[in-house]
Amino acid sequence: MAEARAQNVQEAVLDSEADEYLFVVALDFGTTFSGYAFSARSEYNQDPLKIQLNQEWSAEGTQLLSQKTPTSILIRQDGSFIAFGYEAEDMFYSAIETEERENVMLFRRFKMELHNKMGIHEGLLIEDVAGRKYPAKHIFTLFIKALADNFKACIREQKLTINFRDDLKWVLTVPAIWSDAAKKYMRQCAIDAGIPDKMLKIALEPETASIYAQYLPIERNPDGFGMTKEGTRYMIVDIGGGTADITVHEKMIGGGLRELHQATGGACGGTSVDKAFENRLTEIMGETVMNSVREHNPETYLDILREFEVAKRRLKPNGEGKIRMTISYVVLNMLCKDILNQSLEEVFKNVEGMEIKGDKLHIDVEVMKQFFEPSIKELIMHIQNILENPHTDGISIILLVGGSSNSKHIQSEVQKAFESIRLIVPPEAGLSVLKGAVIFGHCPTVIKSRILRYTYGTSVSPKFDPTIHREDKKTTIDDIDRCMDRFSPLVSAGTEIEIGHKEIGMFSTTSSFQDKATVKIFCSPHQKVEYTDDEGCFQLGELAISLDKDILKMLLGQDLDVIYVFGDTELQVMAFDHESGKLASSTLKIREET
Repeated sequence: MAEARAQNVQEAVLDSEADEYLFVVALDFGTTFSGYAFSARSEYNQDPLKIQLNQEWSAEGTQLLSQKTPTSILIRQDGSFIAFGYEAEDMFYSAIETEERENVMLFRRFKMELHNKMGIHEGLLIEDVAGRKYPAKHIFTLFIKALADNFKACIREQKLTINFRDDLKWVLTVPAIWSDAAKKYMRQCAIDAGIPDKMLKIALEPETASIYAQYLPIERNPDGFGMTKEGTRYMIVDIGGGTADITVHEKMIGGGLRELHQATGGACGGTSVDKAFENRLTEIMGETVMNSVREHNPETYLDILREFEVAKRRLKPNGEGKIRMTISYVVLNMLCKDILNQSLEEVFKNVEGMEIKGDKLHIDVEVMKQFFEPSIKELIMHIQNILENPHTDGISIILLVGGSSNSKHIQSEVQKAFESIRLIVPPEAGLSVLKGAVIFGHCPTVIKSRILRYTYGTSVSPKFDPTIHREDKKTTIDDIDRCMDRFSPLVSAGTEIEIGHKEIGMFSTTSSFQDKATVKIFCSPHQKVEYTDDEGCFQLGELAISLDKDILKMLLGQDLDVIYVFGDTELQVMAFDHESGKLASSTLKIREET
């Protein structure tokens, strides 16, 4: 009987998953830069690396040329879309020049708003470059739609016949260290942008980079290519613009990948280097000048960040001398004179390692390295903590990917810290996540198992037992003493879970004519959890179930299975009605984080 129930559940879950598609398109929504890539299903079967990228984007008047575009979006005051990427920033400049700045809003690098998992809610506001606030969900949705629309325009130019709703499988990348709420938020924004829920897959950034690396002939030897050798254990360090995302994989017999350590990391990506530089400018010129630059001269502020982006790339491990970057001299000099009664040259006169020469800021190499130091120290600490875990013994390779991994200075510092481990930076390291996401869309089962970051469970009310239950949790219901808020675990943090692992719990209605029900789901980073209000434990969300309105069923009560599917990039929870043999109508609502 139990086997039959399990088989019915398995078939129902499989029926709910979409597998009919002609193309996979991946959207890499990054902190600083974003882009998309795609491939046809037929071409993937012949050559998985036959992946098309978006056209190269460039910014007016700079040396930047990239296959990704800035995560920036320009809107009108009424929320209507104007432009995204480099075009958005360039049009913002034009708006300023024609005194239309008050009518438009430019948002950039806003993805990091979701990094703090305790700050995600429907009313979340984010600031534009001038400090004006706007609903975050609308901005995220518009940006995803802009990427998707750009892809569709690319397809139309190639004269390909595609039903954009039914023929595409979409993949949206997110950091592996993000919370379930952040992933759900991104999914909902993508749905609001017009991407069908059933055709959307969330991918974890370091995982897709790992998948992409399996196809690269990084090291030729008698046993195979680098990380493609069975039994190889390696660490993936994805250093993006906002976060460093780290996990560990082992190559399995048969070609699959298993995770050996739960994803970890922090906000030590490339923007933390920018922040260190910005903080130094604030120390030198003062908060009043810098606030004026940000709020009243945002074009100058953007110019500084763009030029610093180029300057960062010039830093070499053994470099000497100075790195030069162009600055908006006229504006900065005017502000310093008006606010500080000094010229820009005078303000920088006694600053060690930095000086103004014409319209150039000269930065000593050693000073430039100092801007990198805090984020590199944090990155190395995360790597060291993983290496000290006994479950990760035998790591022979560190795979460095992500946009910031192209920094020769970061590469050198990581290699110096871990000399006994081989460091590999694949070609086009900044595109590894994006291209790997396309491959993942075609073959998500290449990841065989993951390590759970949280302990998941539900709230139950068992009969009160004074030998094991807290007295303050005792409540009498229908003349029976019960223990309230008892945590009933489903799976534990740190456990290796195969993809698609299911836990099944029974649910029964508690009253006649009940037409809806909710099942609350809790999680905690700790392995041992006794009550749902224990420290660290929080309500993740709830499954809202619409019950069968058949009169007899409503009178006699209904029994359902609640199915929890673990191991994938997102938690799935659904209800199954055995009498009908179908999934019941239900919605998993992830609770807002405040």
